[in-house]
Amino acid sequence: MSMPLGVSVHSHPSASQVEHIADRFSAAAKRYQEHNCLQRLSGASLLQGFAAKGAILDIGAGPGTDFADRAVGDNIKVYALDIALGMLQQLQVTFPRYQCVCGNAEQLPFADGSIDSIYSNLALQWCHDFSAATSEMARVLKPGGEAHLSIVAEGSLAQLSHLGLRVNGFQSLESLQVAFDTSDWQLFDVQLVPMTVYFQDLKTLLYSIKGVGASVQSYIQTENSSDVDAHLGKLRGRRDWLALQQRAELFREAQGLPLTYQIAQFCVRRQDDRV
Repeated sequence: MSMPLGVSVHSHPSASQVEHIADRFSAAAKRYQEHNCLQRLSGASLLQGFAAKGAILDIGAGPGTDFADRAVGDNIKVYALDIALGMLQQLQVTFPRYQCVCGNAEQLPFADGSIDSIYSNLALQWCHDFSAATSEMARVLKPGGEAHLSIVAEGSLAQLSHLGLRVNGFQSLESLQVAFDTSDWQLFDVQLVPMTVYFQDLKTLLYSIKGVGASVQSYIQTENSSDVDAHLGKLRGRRDWLALQQRAELFREAQGLPLTYQIAQFCVRRQDDRV
């Protein structure tokens, strides 16, 4: 099995690990909408420049995106791609007309030149090989087709670092941009957009990261966790948890406890002819 969309690892996982990751995303599907405030914020921004027409591929579709307000013409066909069957099953209930496809961005199960436009909101940062994903997108897009992508980038989750918690490293805007082969792509709008979401307490803030199914490589330790994770600062009990809460309160703003992401937004066009 190939490396799935939605997971950040540093080596190729075994088949059992991939199945475990997909199961975790699937298990979170029904709770996803309760914890995806960043998804909604980023999606609203990304959709502003997106023209939905023809065959649309939504990579890392999660609970699904409503493209109706961005539709150009009447005959749009949405292919919702995700690693997690549970996510796709939930999506199918909300968007019964969408064609759900279980797969990953690095090996897209579509024919060459079969897609008119690609949309991906906060999914591609988990690719093992982002260059492979951009190559696959170029392959399936029709000449002149556009891809509108938002990707979590370097500098995200700074508040967690300030609390002494270790976070996964994300790629810089520059390293992401290099992955677009200029013989395949024209980059016409690339920007880094800070987006901050707010929470009433630290537990909810932390759960917003873990509670959407991405806790296979978790960012933090909850007060009940005793597992040692190389990516995390270890909390040893209730005293540590209370101390962490007190430190977090120093960052509280009027809207709540902030958590800031750096979102790389790409609007790119498939070159008419490969060099």
